[in-house]
Amino acid sequence: MGHFFYPWHFLLLFCLSISLAVLTRMHPSNDLNASFALFGALHASALVFSLRARQSVWRNCVFVAAAAGLCVITLRIGMFGTHLFGALPASLGLYGALGFSAVTGALIYGVLIGRLLVVPAMTLRPLAVISLSCLLAAFAALFTGSHFHFLGPWWLAVLWWHAFSGGLWYFDRR
Repeated sequence: MGHFFYPWHFLLLFCLSISLAVLTRMHPSNDLNASFALFGALHASALVFSLRARQSVWRNCVFVAAAAGLCVITLRIGMFGTHLFGALPASLGLYGALGFSAVTGALIYGVLIGRLLVVPAMTLRPLAVISLSCLLAAFAALFTGSHFHFLGPWWLAVLWWHAFSGGLWYFDRR
């Protein structure tokens, strides 16, 4: 049966994706920290609103805030990683830093879901597969974003959201 109403969750993600695409065309903010906090809060909210089991409002708010903070921390890790991976040739350093951030964020977020949403903690295998799918989504976002300049940071978030939620859906239904 699963822990989430996945049709509702993916409908929310789709609507949020369209909203982000439209909103970023208006250039409301150039602050990446605020943008990534919003990205994390939006995905976490989509999870909270699609939970099958009722949770306390307090626990849901803490989860959304923690997800927003995690997203900002992941951004900062990625920015720091570009300096560490900067010695690699061409854009390999950027891909390395982004990949490390995407995987780290997915692992911690998966654990956070298990702890704060009272969804049974995922084992290492599902977490690893979901993290790998987030890595591939981040690489796809960077590649397509570098070729289609109308795509911004929101594109990375949207692909990461769908990769994470797709993996969650896959393992939750088994």
